Amino acid sequence: MKFDIFYQLPEAAAQNTHQRYRELIAEAAEADVLGFDTVWLAEVHFAPRFSVMPTPLMLLAAIAERTARIRLGMAVNLMPLHHPIRLAEEVATLDVLSNGRVEFGAGRGAFPLNYRGYGVEMASSRELFENGLDIIKQAWTRERVAIGGKDSRGVEVVPKPIQRPHPPIRLAANSADTFTFAGRNAYPIFAGGPVNPIPVLAERLKIYDDALRDAGPERPDDWLAAALMVFVGRDRAQVRATIEKSLRNYFDAVAEIVEPESLATGHQAEFQKVRDRLRTIDYATVDSMMGIFGDAEYCIDRIAQLKEQFKFSRLVCWFEIGGMSGHREVMESMRGFAERVMPRFR
Repeated sequence: MKFDIFYQLPEAAAQNTHQRYRELIAEAAEADVLGFDTVWLAEVHFAPRFSVMPTPLMLLAAIAERTARIRLGMAVNLMPLHHPIRLAEEVATLDVLSNGRVEFGAGRGAFPLNYRGYGVEMASSRELFENGLDIIKQAWTRERVAIGGKDSRGVEVVPKPIQRPHPPIRLAANSADTFTFAGRNAYPIFAGGPVNPIPVLAERLKIYDDALRDAGPERPDDWLAAALMVFVGRDRAQVRATIEKSLRNYFDAVAEIVEPESLATGHQAEFQKVRDRLRTIDYATVDSMMGIFGDAEYCIDRIAQLKEQFKFSRLVCWFEIGGMSGHREVMESMRGFAERVMPRFR
């Protein structure tokens, strides 16, 4: 079983961006030593309380120079906000710099704020996402690529990734439409977390499996990266004391930027219910529906139960939730997880 770490990187009022970046790089370097498989960084724009990481590729380049083994993942590139040729060049450059350690995560995101800031219509995100993904794969695997029919000769996109035919691609599956698209095209997926919590996840994975079966391909190896909030400590009470304030900060930050268009229905009444739930969600609910919080033995049992239920072979651990648990505390939790939990599954 593989174990990864995930960062969204919020910034509280008492923090600063330089500090947050340095902490992230140090934690990623420690994860490399501890034996975690991949570090995944999220792309978010214009919402500093929620995230100060609009350019995760730049941070991954810095991490590449501080690490030797850990793989470098984007969770995810917001594809509709990028020119696909430029993104193909940048990701391939990182693959070359890191000697072939890139994991390419792709998605559309859920926050209209990101789209408005780039002058992109969120309603067009599905088409932009699918077309962009196709162009990027062509840029990595073909000698020349033509876009839009303006130049039939195309262009030679360099560099090419070290990994052949290209870096592994994994899609962030949040909506039912994306589960269907990923299954139909046999893409590995990220799923879980606050968007698809544990009680909902089985229903969404069935959508993926149904689409996969209808399309005909085999389920890909390492098909599901289950993304869950994780924190290991002395006992469950100590963990709660460490992370509860940070969890509250996370859900308050989401409530500030969620909009009706973030929901599948887009209805104002449903949106208000969602925002109210975000503002009032309690620790017990997060613990039961989204988290693995406790001492090592509790976490081992919880992971084993979820692994049996969802059949995943990769757990993406979200230790740094909400940004307020503290750098030292996050490092201690990572070490405890690597030393006492991971060996039971390897």
